Amino acid sequence: MIHVLDEIVLDPRRAPDMLALLERSYLPTSEARGLTLLHRWMSPPVAIEDAPNTLRLLWQVADAPAYYAMRASIDASAIAFWSEVDALCETRRRHVMSDATAALPWPKERDHAA
Repeated sequence: MIHVLDEIVLDPRRAPDMLALLERSYLPTSEARGLTLLHRWMSPPVAIEDAPNTLRLLWQVADAPAYYAMRASIDASAIAFWSEVDALCETRRRHVMSDATAALPWPKERDHAA
């Protein structure tokens, strides 16, 4: 199992717009690309004047091949979504993770001589 954690730092006044954009523009097609939203968190859990909040979105994909298939299937609507996110947020980061106790797979190409 692969988990993808998006961290989107934004002004708390923009949070409702960000969540509406997610619901309207990204979620309807993410499942078809193999990306399932598991959790949405806001940190801190209050709005503070002159301080940003971080929206964390935890996604799941089946495995590494499914992750790369999801990336390869990004279409114009997904690109437009992330462009709109960039206009709403201060910064964003994506972390791609797996269980730390699982053996890490090696690309098959590493066994080939250059």
